[in-house]
Amino acid sequence: MRFKERMARTASHSSARGHAAPRLGGVGVAGAVRRLSRAIGVVLPVSLLLLTGAGTAPLAGCGGPRYPSCDKDEQCNTDGHKGVCVEHLCTECRDDRACSVGQTCTNGACADIPDYCDEKHACPEGSTCGDDNRCKKVPKVIAECDDNRACPGGAHCENDHCVTPPAGGPGCTSFPAVHFDYDSRDLPPDARSVLQRLAGCVTTGSLKGAKVLLTGHCDPRGEYEFNMVLGAERAENVKTLLGSLGVSESKMTTSSRGKLDAVGTDEGSWAQDRRVDIEIR
Repeated sequence: MRFKERMARTASHSSARGHAAPRLGGVGVAGAVRRLSRAIGVVLPVSLLLLTGAGTAPLAGCGGPRYPSCDKDEQCNTDGHKGVCVEHLCTECRDDRACSVGQTCTNGACADIPDYCDEKHACPEGSTCGDDNRCKKVPKVIAECDDNRACPGGAHCENDHCVTPPAGGPGCTSFPAVHFDYDSRDLPPDARSVLQRLAGCVTTGSLKGAKVLLTGHCDPRGEYEFNMVLGAERAENVKTLLGSLGVSESKMTTSSRGKLDAVGTDEGSWAQDRRVDIEIR
């Protein structure tokens, strides 16, 4: 009997007995050959199955993988689902572009960025939003002296600290404040000469070994928290330059008063508010 006739007769007998047709998919080529061979009683060559399209992919379910499995993005956006296909799995995002502002794509899901802030995402009380869109804690101001607590000896209260005039030699008795442009923490060009003189006094001059307190200030415009951070950044930038000039970091301390001491009412007087005071202690 010819091969085709035998296959047809076997399939007809199987149907008449109520048996389902053999399933070839999902078991691999070799498995498919063995199953079909047993069903019809003939050893079939693998090449025959390859020519008829049988392989490792299931014949049933020709519509592709089921959610959340996928081969392309379109398969992740059916039946009310939304997402993208990443490594054959539907996920919420592939990168940050799929996430909302203030979120980042982590392990295929959009998650809130810790401490993120902007105009719509406010920082908690006691913090302010930095240039990197992250909330930063506002440094606390601890007053060493005030109207009710006088400084001992010949010291006077300045910026809530007791300040004793330096007993330095020529050129080491007075150091004017470093002033800044509006909303800027960058050192102006004319600040270097003052800081070079200061560095010489505390490293090799008559104030050798003295400690330096740098206090940042701002004009009255802007939020309290923002100005506290801005004042601290101004003081830190002065400290950085002094460090590059040889002053030991252990000899320098920074502080911020923000706009607490601001008295200006116009641009000329606001310029005096934007400064870093230099105190020898």
